[in-house]
Amino acid sequence: MAQHLRNRLNSIRPLRVFSHVYELGSVTLAAQALSLTQPTVSIQLRQLTEVIGSPLYQMRGKHIIFTEAGHAVARYCQRITSATDDLESELADLVDLKAGTLRVAVVTSAKYFTPHLLGDFCQKYPLIDIVLKVGNRDTILSRYEQGLDDVYLFSHLESEMNESAIRFLPNLLYPVAHIDHPLSQKKEISINEFLTYPILAREPGSGTRFAIESHLRKLNLSFKPKLVIESNEAIKHCVLAEMGLAILSQYALYYEPNDNITYLPVETFPIETYWHIVKSPMKIQTPLSKVFTQHLLDEKIIYNKLLSS
Repeated sequence: MAQHLRNRLNSIRPLRVFSHVYELGSVTLAAQALSLTQPTVSIQLRQLTEVIGSPLYQMRGKHIIFTEAGHAVARYCQRITSATDDLESELADLVDLKAGTLRVAVVTSAKYFTPHLLGDFCQKYPLIDIVLKVGNRDTILSRYEQGLDDVYLFSHLESEMNESAIRFLPNLLYPVAHIDHPLSQKKEISINEFLTYPILAREPGSGTRFAIESHLRKLNLSFKPKLVIESNEAIKHCVLAEMGLAILSQYALYYEPNDNITYLPVETFPIETYWHIVKSPMKIQTPLSKVFTQHLLDEKIIYNKLLSS
């Protein structure tokens, strides 16, 4: 089957349709995203199944359960789509249009400032389409390993990223509390006193959690959070509900400020980390991704001044 598949697949459209169904987990949502009718999507899926010669998914009630063949086809759909985008960008660059599709993937803590950077970039290059993926560290790391995107933003780097990563923006982590918390009235707080209170924290593996644990390890202190939450927004709401203290990125506090959350003057804080621009070795870098990287480096001076003001 494998050597004849390219001859049997007359168009990549069924692959594009299946990729949307796979990512959205719904025929209805895929039809809406593609501006197609549900019957059209179903026909495309049936044709692809016939070409592949193996079921790609099963229906259990209203839920789609993908087969092993479905997962395999989805992986290659992503590669084909990515290669097509790369070709579009390179051809566009040849005629100096700087048009095409740019794929950017960022961990959740970077979502506060990334849209502002993308907005500025789109104003400079209005013909460019942007696909932005936001997820927890494990999700974005998986995309990096598969080379699905042009540019990634990470705070904590894997060892193999160090050689190619470009340090971007500072990412300071601050202790915070509800304004009525007993510590909020103090001018100086020891780290040991801070740790006696319930702490709300991100999940193990996140860049913020890694930075906190590394910082405390250097001080020979252990970190045992009271509650683990996979969202900065949820952590802030828990702080507002007076469920505990937290250590959050300055971006989560700057772009969505709340008068009832206050910084705490804890010794040895803030923790200094950095955002890094990373490119996957699995992805061929296009002229468009190089232009975007330079844009980020040009803009970082503006954002450094903004956050320090």
